[in-house]
Amino acid sequence: MAAFVIGIGGGSASGKSAIAQRIRKGLAPLSVSIINQDRYFHSDDRVPRHTSPDGARTWPDHNHPESFDLPRLRGDLADAREGSENVIIVEGILVLYDPELRKLMDLKLFVEADADERIVRRVRRNLASGLGLDEICDFYLDSVRYRHREFCEPTREHADFVIPGGQYEYREAKRLLDRVCGLVRSRAASATRCGRAEV
Repeated sequence: MAAFVIGIGGGSASGKSAIAQRIRKGLAPLSVSIINQDRYFHSDDRVPRHTSPDGARTWPDHNHPESFDLPRLRGDLADAREGSENVIIVEGILVLYDPELRKLMDLKLFVEADADERIVRRVRRNLASGLGLDEICDFYLDSVRYRHREFCEPTREHADFVIPGGQYEYREAKRLLDRVCGLVRSRAASATRCGRAEV
């Protein structure tokens, strides 16, 4: 019986990983595994480059679809669907971008948070990893915000649910995640009765 697959997209630092963990907890005791798209970045020599609008700087373009090994991700997800897990969650900034990857998903979520909150989270996270403030800000202003508008934000239209990821939106997020978990449990129970996954 194929696992139920949930795709979680959304901007950088919107709260995707936290939402994935909340869904995993909410679905207990169903077995849930999480696949992070960041595991599928190409090696540095294959990642495309992005030049700032003023031409002053060039960056590795980690927010571009071609930065990811999407065929390998699709293959791994297809294999994981046939494994022993009840639910597979695949999350990342562009998991809702690729049409072939979306076909493997039973439910699609987009996590939305205001840009100012996302940049604050990125700054804190990247400072903790040892990057300098100027580098963090330059990369965001030169590249991240443009790629978000170009590639990530449009994938919102593919989502079955838009989940708020803001710091003070926990109550609304919980309401929607309760619906998501209830839907997954209902379909899992139906699939068990029928002896196959129904989506």
